[in-house]
Amino acid sequence: MSDEIEEGPDANDVRRHAKKMFTETQFRQKYRRIDYYRPNPKQMEFHNLIATERMLRAGNQQGKTQAASAQMTMDALGLYPDNWYEGRRFIVPPKIERPYDFIGWYGCTTSLKTRDGAQVKLLGDIRQQGGLGTGLLPLDNIVGRHTMARGITDFVDTITLTRETGGAAILRGKTFEMGREAWQGEAVDVVWGDEDPGDFEIYGECQARLTTTRGIIIWSMTPMLGLSPVRKHFKKGGPGIRETLMTIHDAAVSNGGHILDEDISEIIARYGSKAATRAYGGDMQGEGAVFETPVESIRHTLDPASVPTYWPCLWALDFRHSGQESGGHPFAAVLLTWDRDNDVVYVMDAFRMFGMAANHVARIKESPMRDAPVAWPHDGGRGAGIVTGETVAAIYKKLGLTMRSTHATFPDGGYNFEAGITVMEERLAGGKLKVAAHLAEWFDEYQGYHRVNGLVNKVDDDLLSATRVGCMDLRFAKAPERFPAYRRVAEPQLATGVDFDVFNP
Repeated sequence: MSDEIEEGPDANDVRRHAKKMFTETQFRQKYRRIDYYRPNPKQMEFHNLIATERMLRAGNQQGKTQAASAQMTMDALGLYPDNWYEGRRFIVPPKIERPYDFIGWYGCTTSLKTRDGAQVKLLGDIRQQGGLGTGLLPLDNIVGRHTMARGITDFVDTITLTRETGGAAILRGKTFEMGREAWQGEAVDVVWGDEDPGDFEIYGECQARLTTTRGIIIWSMTPMLGLSPVRKHFKKGGPGIRETLMTIHDAAVSNGGHILDEDISEIIARYGSKAATRAYGGDMQGEGAVFETPVESIRHTLDPASVPTYWPCLWALDFRHSGQESGGHPFAAVLLTWDRDNDVVYVMDAFRMFGMAANHVARIKESPMRDAPVAWPHDGGRGAGIVTGETVAAIYKKLGLTMRSTHATFPDGGYNFEAGITVMEERLAGGKLKVAAHLAEWFDEYQGYHRVNGLVNKVDDDLLSATRVGCMDLRFAKAPERFPAYRRVAEPQLATGVDFDVFNP
């Protein structure tokens, strides 16, 4: 693999071209949009908070991401409007050794959501000719070429800026799916999280980044996960913790917003039972379904014999949890095939079972796709063999499965649970994840999958967990002609040195 750093569009090239094409006024309107930012009263209230940790809680499409990106822009540049801004100002760099006067982090649940949300708001759509600099970060302040994240299309890793106060700033793009480790490291002035990370691990790392900078956390969220740990943190409040609630009416044109007043009633009616959250920013209440896509719209009746041989396939597992023979979580496996041209994933087979590992392997070996690569979750790396010290994944490999060399991760790295749920939800809602109509156990789990107090109730979710693992590792699926030679397991057997059920030591 090349060690060269992938780079995005050159700000200097865009600037030279744009200044030939536009008048000074047109250039400023297109490439210095922060000067034209006019917050509505609730956005202004958020900007003027002086708390260390601050949240803008709002419904969908009401301007929370726009406001948070404006705050990040003002802080990164040291550029604040004198006529209304009363919040914290980042003018003097902290007294610590580092190469930049200002460091900011931003991120959302997935690389796609970060790219199409926070990144576009800050930089503009870099996929478009001349799109760089059409966000809130002025083109004149963007230095040269920004670096791109490897393996993720059009996802910016770092942005270097010149500050209005002199000196340099850098912004780094991240995602919740990268996991807690990606949110560790350097001292940061401003951390911006967009939407709910699900657990508190990433948020806790964000708090730790402020220790030597007297920095701030800004969070923009529609609380679709209900009273999640992060929401509880802000609801409880305390010294240095504040939030602003913005509703659909606050975002109306009559209040200085962008939503037409005459459309509000129709929008609220469209949201139905979710209106309290989607229109008014209220916490999702009670026990709600994790996935909202109707069952009938995700069923498929694709004949396995008609699947093109060039479609890649992948088995995905969810290992059995410890428990009695009839208790605990069973082993689960799903077989995915991927219509890569249309980016549709089909679940072709799915089963759950207790018993010993050899029995699980024997069931997979009954399939014509027996030698497809096998994705597995991170807990497969734990020890299981009392005699050999082998991991759970190694035992399944010894029994004949084509196990991936490492546990499943997103392309960015990391395996954040809620990010995986988001990926599944997006595929289901977009018709990009279909399930064979005869897989009654899968649909039974799907219809019963729900949240309690905002958190997924991880009971009877074995096939769904395996599907989530498969969606994370989908890029490693292979077409049948590339499968390794078939290695038959004639009868259920134990791996060498294993004389017990690895899930019931």
